[in-house]
Amino acid sequence: MDVLSSHPAASGRQLRMESVHLARTLPIEKCSRAFVDRVLEAGKSDLSLGQGRVYLFSFGSAVFVDVDAAQIPIFVKELLPLAEGPCDQATDDFLVELQPDGKERVAFDRMVLQQITPAKLKLAALVLAQSTTLEHFEKSVEKLLDQASVVADSMASGSWRRLKSGEMLRYIGVGLSTRRDIVSRLSILDSPDIVWEDPGLDLLFNELRANFELQSRFRTLEYKLRLIHESAEVLVDLANTRRSAVLELTIIALIALEIVLALLGGH
Repeated sequence: MDVLSSHPAASGRQLRMESVHLARTLPIEKCSRAFVDRVLEAGKSDLSLGQGRVYLFSFGSAVFVDVDAAQIPIFVKELLPLAEGPCDQATDDFLVELQPDGKERVAFDRMVLQQITPAKLKLAALVLAQSTTLEHFEKSVEKLLDQASVVADSMASGSWRRLKSGEMLRYIGVGLSTRRDIVSRLSILDSPDIVWEDPGLDLLFNELRANFELQSRFRTLEYKLRLIHESAEVLVDLANTRRSAVLELTIIALIALEIVLALLGGH
């Protein structure tokens, strides 16, 4: 029995959505084969779980709709062996409330609908999953900024510790890959196909995005990533300057040694 038919369409009915970001990637094909008995007709990324649904997203998040709370960690544990790049988990929740005679709207912690449909659930799941994944990236970027702050403070105090090449490359690489993942894999700037020909869904999607502040949070992340990139450039320039200075001193020392040897050989 599915979440859309397991309860009467009574006013005030609520569905709880919980999103879990658990990995860098969830291979949808691989997951659909592993849970073939749970795949719904709506698509390979839509699964049934008990009386509820699970929406899987390739950017590493799963959204549970009307699923018993005790079943969620069990299913996440089943998902982890299929995931690529497991990470520290981030979670968030949201409510879908049915009000047949009310006005459809998106509030702080819920979406109020006159009718609950698969398309509306999928939209809410997508935006909730994007928000949870953004939270994961926000934490990662904060860690990078903390590293940059430590280096900047040490430079200001005159006790700068030069980063090793491996540390520097990792710092630069994490910053670059984070921005690429946000833009290309999370598709935070794009609208899903299902809203293109339905003005009602498009309006709902934009209200959901505004409610979770996806665009403003993305802009904040972009700003922080630019700071990280600028910090990385400074570190690279400093490292190159040091190498150049060492090379110049080495050349000067060799020239001086050659002069000394020449003078000694002349006596």
